[in-house]
Amino acid sequence: MSALSTYGSWAVITGASSGIGRAFAEHCAVGGLNLVLAARSTDRLTALGRDLTRVHSIEHRVVTVDLSHADGAAELLTVCQDLDVGLLISNAGNGNPGRFLDQDLPDLHQRLILNTTTHLDLAHGFGRRFVQRGRGAMVLVSALGAMHGLPNMAHESAAKSYVLNLGEALHHELKPAGVKVIVMLPGNVDTPIIDRFGLDRTSLPIRPLPAATAVRQTIHALHTGHPMIVPDRRLRLLTRLTPRRISIRLNGRMLGQAATNLATRDTDPRTEAHP
Repeated sequence: MSALSTYGSWAVITGASSGIGRAFAEHCAVGGLNLVLAARSTDRLTALGRDLTRVHSIEHRVVTVDLSHADGAAELLTVCQDLDVGLLISNAGNGNPGRFLDQDLPDLHQRLILNTTTHLDLAHGFGRRFVQRGRGAMVLVSALGAMHGLPNMAHESAAKSYVLNLGEALHHELKPAGVKVIVMLPGNVDTPIIDRFGLDRTSLPIRPLPAATAVRQTIHALHTGHPMIVPDRRLRLLTRLTPRRISIRLNGRMLGQAATNLATRDTDPRTEAHP
């Protein structure tokens, strides 16, 4: 844990209100890092920051920001200007399963900003600061779907491949300057998105990995100099052994079911809408 503090005294975590982002916040707090918690949900961020400060005696700063807006990343960079930030966890992202042509173009553009441009802006902004000070680290959270195109999530798999290639290249570019970069490719991590997509955990090929375990594996891989990691040894093995065409077909079928689940839920008058 103490190795985290060698990068700097503050960590910036986007998408920190739930799932993988929240798990990163908890892990960094245990390691003694002060936290900038960024997401759209002020209430959840405030509660999380208060709890982590009380338990681990750290400082925190809540930044309510919508990173799907073109100026969101710049706003976050400005808010962090006075802090000794040494670790960036660029985790915020979103996805909407369904057929590409059925989706509205403005929504696709907005998700493209969140899933690509925001990572670009934050990696560039914090990367320059880290190089100038001669140390720092970045975790760019992509997705296992970045490895190939995914039917029924074509837009997101394409966007996540940008993050994968960006981070993998920066791993080598920034290493001589003392800056570590790793790309996290979560696939079967247990987050609220499983429930949002209406997927049955018991029917998934592999039991979902707890988010805290995925984060621990990612931080260990960062420390040991890996350019990327697929959390969960079982999934890494399955990914290597499954032919590409079969993986595309199976994942596309699962995402097609998720799209059907979402459509059914949204049109069912008995289903309450939650923000």
